[in-house]
Amino acid sequence: MDFLEYLSVQHKIVLNPQQKQAVLTIDGATLLLAVPGSGKTTVIITRLGNMIFNHQIPPEHILNISFSRASARDMKSRFIRLFGPDPDDRVEIRTIHSFCLKVLKECYSADNKVVPKLIEDNFSRIKKLYVEQTKKYIGDEIIKEIIQKISYSTNMLLQPAQISEISVAGCDFKEIYKQYQEIKEKSGVIDFDDMLRIVYDLFKDRPDYLNRYQEQFRYINLDEAQDTSFLQHEIIRLLAQKYGNIFMVGDEDQSIYGFRAAFPKALLNFQQTYSNANVLKMERNYRSTKSIVNVANKFIKQNKERFDKDMFCENEEGTPINHLDLNDLSEQYSFIVNQIKSMSSDKNLAILYRNNDSAVPLVDTLERAGIHFSIRENTPTFFTHFVTNDILAYIKLAIDGSDIASFEKIYYKLNLGLSKKMLEFVKQNPKGNVFNTLVRFPGMEKTIISNIKSRQTDFENMGRMKPLDALRSIETKLGYTSILKGLAKQGYSFETLMQKLNTLKNIAAKTFDNKSFLERVGKLQEIMETYGINESKVTLSTVHSSKGLEFDIVILIDAIDGQFPSSESIRLKEEEEDASLYEEETRLFYVGITRARKELITVSSAKFYDQQIRMSRFIDNLKPRLVQQQTSYVQDTTGYKPYIRHTKDKATVEKEIRNYKVGTKISHNTFGVGVITSISGVTAEIMFNKSGYKRLDLKMCVKARIIINV
Repeated sequence: MDFLEYLSVQHKIVLNPQQKQAVLTIDGATLLLAVPGSGKTTVIITRLGNMIFNHQIPPEHILNISFSRASARDMKSRFIRLFGPDPDDRVEIRTIHSFCLKVLKECYSADNKVVPKLIEDNFSRIKKLYVEQTKKYIGDEIIKEIIQKISYSTNMLLQPAQISEISVAGCDFKEIYKQYQEIKEKSGVIDFDDMLRIVYDLFKDRPDYLNRYQEQFRYINLDEAQDTSFLQHEIIRLLAQKYGNIFMVGDEDQSIYGFRAAFPKALLNFQQTYSNANVLKMERNYRSTKSIVNVANKFIKQNKERFDKDMFCENEEGTPINHLDLNDLSEQYSFIVNQIKSMSSDKNLAILYRNNDSAVPLVDTLERAGIHFSIRENTPTFFTHFVTNDILAYIKLAIDGSDIASFEKIYYKLNLGLSKKMLEFVKQNPKGNVFNTLVRFPGMEKTIISNIKSRQTDFENMGRMKPLDALRSIETKLGYTSILKGLAKQGYSFETLMQKLNTLKNIAAKTFDNKSFLERVGKLQEIMETYGINESKVTLSTVHSSKGLEFDIVILIDAIDGQFPSSESIRLKEEEEDASLYEEETRLFYVGITRARKELITVSSAKFYDQQIRMSRFIDNLKPRLVQQQTSYVQDTTGYKPYIRHTKDKATVEKEIRNYKVGTKISHNTFGVGVITSISGVTAEIMFNKSGYKRLDLKMCVKARIIINV
């Protein structure tokens, strides 16, 4: 019985021609491009069995690198299920970090050197440096961004001049990076990325050590190559350069971790890096219906930096992709409840989103509806973000005018010109309303006193408002949106900041008074800090965390420009600076839609409460079946029911047209960003950055929602 017959007879594994070629190719440099749902793990495991049992390659001569510890454990257990127990533990499947730690220990031991201690928690160290530099206390999100960019710098092997170009809003990243390196050096400790860099330098500087591991690992198998960093690829390249037996498995179309220094160009450059390299393709998708596969295959082809692949399947045609275009984005949560309750018990469903903040209103909705769910990658930094803390402080001060702690958090954001001395005066006189105390500050000017009394009235009125109205008042009357726009000029993402505010609006809309709003936010924080992955038919996940998973039904929410794709990726592409970020956003969307086995639904809207938004341009590329276009979901006494939303009425269109003047910057669904240069009646001449001059009918464009102010 030959090996392929053994797989078929003993394990009912029947490989298709492309899979067979991959399993039977053992020697030399091979890149295997595996589309979503193509049976990648099965091929990796069976090929490893072929190497060991059919070609008699000792397991200890094979270096198997997997992307995560979880996938390494899964692959090892699947290998044992197919080929029996491994009593001597000769088959090793490691992460690159685990391998490098092994190398570091062995080489340092040979040199009688002590392995530096690994930092278990670099978060507190970075946070301390941030606070010392800025004199500000800020939420976890910004600290995680700094840590991420430090890791990126190491994994991309950046030079000092390149590190100097990296920016993080609100701080001097270069200085924090420098101080962090100095602290580690003085303390004699390293982080996990340093460990990779040390091994890389060791292999370059010590040929004896490099040769030792080249001889030991004459065959290298690398999984998830598209998510492997530049530094990690360089370590693998050095190990493989002697014998050239490298089997790299990945898909550049699924590379979605550029912010972690993932380097998909290693796949594109594979044939230049390795001599006599062979590129194989596994293009058959076993996961999804034809309607999903065909659309996804066409969608990803808009990217330029990729191999030419044609994903196909032999499954049923299935339900066409549906797109739900709502009257208001807040209504998508009612639709989701309706969808879950009508779902058959033998199916599972995933709600996917671009940003973690999108999980908060979902949790709010599902918990209220009594629907059991599971959350992946549950990192609720939303509740520690300064926007959330600001809004809660405004509301607390509106409820209790004597709340000095809340006043201290926002006093400088009240547009009153208050100084720290005034704050200290209030803190030294802690009784009574803070505004009443403020007006007694020695030497206070009459105009400032008048402004303070007016602001006191604003807060007293807010205390009596419904929560959603109170938040709108904070946005407009108290000028908080203007504050966020000012922060955007300092490097913060305005869309990200507004998403925090919009998330709070969604919670506020479902509460009756400010006290219950505060209680609900606290309850949601408690739920999200304790919830995790569990057995459930409903999964909430970012698209990033959904990679490698599959679900019967996928609902991809918040499909709007500015979120998915991001504003920055759109800007860079349209201004022809750099299309790489936009291509990664495209790949991320592709990963999201290919998680679906049976049904795929995307959701967008024309607005979110008072904010005008635009459907993601990815939906245009996807060209789904718009069977529920302009449908909205509202709640009445009997539950949720659909109704048809009509196009904008004449008065609304005419009102919006008045916002468009010469010099107005607009964004068009097809032509991108441009500036109005002249207007005659309802006809505007617009100079687009990429498409040149166009003459458009403003009335038609506004009515059809194909242009917006930017």
